Amino acid sequence: MYKLLSTLFAPHYCCSCGAVGALLCDHCKYDIISEPFEACILCHKLALPAHNLCGVCVSPFAKAWCVGARSEGLKTLINQFKFERVRGAYEPLAELLHTTLPVFPPETTVVAIPTIAPHIRVRGYDQAALVARTFAGLRSLPFESILQRVTNTVQQGASRAVRRQQAGAAFKARACSGRILLIDDISTTGATLKFATERLLEAGANEVWVAVLASQPLEK
Repeated sequence: MYKLLSTLFAPHYCCSCGAVGALLCDHCKYDIISEPFEACILCHKLALPAHNLCGVCVSPFAKAWCVGARSEGLKTLINQFKFERVRGAYEPLAELLHTTLPVFPPETTVVAIPTIAPHIRVRGYDQAALVARTFAGLRSLPFESILQRVTNTVQQGASRAVRRQQAGAAFKARACSGRILLIDDISTTGATLKFATERLLEAGANEVWVAVLASQPLEK
């Protein structure tokens, strides 16, 4: 009832075309998913057809998927979610993952890259965990908070070397097993995904796959 009333008195506008009714209308959603992302999420060069790794980059995770480049409507939707506290954006973002990603074995455990505590306090939510948990629900897959942040460093604006150094010390993982699907919002250099994957493998995971909402090359 509350959601219905809030929609009536404070309607959403599509972040891409401005149409009234949803944060991402069906037309703009189709525009995003109809053009599969075909670049490596690590080097941003042409990727293998089945997933978003080029075959040259060395990575601890076995497979990767990405919804799209961080541009246009997808960029606006993510920015509203991360920086403007538009909490409802988690639903269309999870649906984009649900539509884009292939079918996974039922024993696959969904895990999110945890957000640093200061950002959670400002936003009121952990954005990657909220999307990952919702995606897991859509797929009837288990979701677990296996990863933990042990630092509060911020990567925005940092160089490639600094990002790697920060990511290397950012995570610890509790004991786990089996196949894990690791979800994050944005991949720039891939350092966060790489080191988070390493912690999961050290904690007992047999294999780690990763999925991100958007890919964005590091600005020079």
